[in-house]
Amino acid sequence: MPHTSALDIETLLSADARARRKTDTDEGGASTPDIRISLSSGQPDPHSMPVEDLATAMQTVLENDRSALLYGARDGYAPLRQVVADKTNSMETLRITADDVIITTGAAQAIGLAAQAFLDRGAPMLIDEASWGTLVFRAFGPHSIPVRWDEDGPIIADIERAVDRLPDGERMRLFYTIPNFQNPMGTTTTLERRRQVLDLARRHRFLILEDDAYFELRFAGESLPSYYELDKARSHVIRTGTFSKILGAGVRLGWAIAPAEIREAMMLYKFDLGSNPFMSRVVATYMQEHLEGHVEELREVYHGRRDAMLAALEEGLGGIATWSRPEGGFFIWVKLPDGVDSGELERATMARGVDIWPGKAFRMDEHEDGYVRLAYSLEKSEQIAAGVAIFSEVVRELCYQRE
Repeated sequence: MPHTSALDIETLLSADARARRKTDTDEGGASTPDIRISLSSGQPDPHSMPVEDLATAMQTVLENDRSALLYGARDGYAPLRQVVADKTNSMETLRITADDVIITTGAAQAIGLAAQAFLDRGAPMLIDEASWGTLVFRAFGPHSIPVRWDEDGPIIADIERAVDRLPDGERMRLFYTIPNFQNPMGTTTTLERRRQVLDLARRHRFLILEDDAYFELRFAGESLPSYYELDKARSHVIRTGTFSKILGAGVRLGWAIAPAEIREAMMLYKFDLGSNPFMSRVVATYMQEHLEGHVEELREVYHGRRDAMLAALEEGLGGIATWSRPEGGFFIWVKLPDGVDSGELERATMARGVDIWPGKAFRMDEHEDGYVRLAYSLEKSEQIAAGVAIFSEVVRELCYQRE
């Protein structure tokens, strides 16, 4: 029998696949078996998940709807689309219908569908200067132009400059931005700044891809209208959301709210034969009875954990470092003392059983920026305090080494 050599898969990969192999979209952050306290992961609190009520909903679905185990509609299970519409209409002044909603496999799929529909490799797009979205958009290979933030949100001059510098005939495609409790920076874009950004989108004819994954988890400050709500013409904004933060990341269900023409373009790339038809029915059954009460409980949980992290930071690094004070969401953005390298800090804290996420991972060019993202969502308050104490001790040690 003639010898057959091993197949060289690399020679068969498409150019797109070769580019994607260089990216990493893991939200978990770095980890090892020795990690005892995770301050890096954007995972929701497993103890807050309504396991018993979900089990009841699951049993109800299995007993009453065998179609739950079949393929589903490409735009998603209609009652779950109605749940998203009802949730939006009850928590906001915005009014939408189920027809405005696409159900997706988490918000990440919704963002990916928008990228597939509106971005070519090398096409210009705008993105927050530090953003979870870099972990997604690196895989699509656009020309990503970072937009700096101040305390009010995206800096308008950066957007204008980026548009003005495009070559003749080139057009900005979209601006991916996280307006509420920005991940990782924790800042919320003000109402006036949202209006200014939307005005630029209208004048320069680009889309705003609004990632609002943490909208429901506001526990301080004033709720603000979304870009989608402010866009009265319903022409320039795609808004995405997720059940991952309020039910559990493993549910893998999210949504996009967008104008009809935009939804149709995104649906061209939705090949999943319905996003998890079974869990869609389970979530719809649960949410129809428990949504508001469950979300209120989550707000209390994460408010307490944010406060525990802020108190621990003040105790450990007061006067040495600075940090954001988010009004919701999962993350605090810490500015390290001058000269402290976030990569070195990450390695040192991991050696002591605590993981963090260096800020450079959230920048398209991955340059050292002197920031780290700390998450307060996964661990209990006692573990948060212990982890931040170790983190603070390492920061101080690195400071002393440079004196």
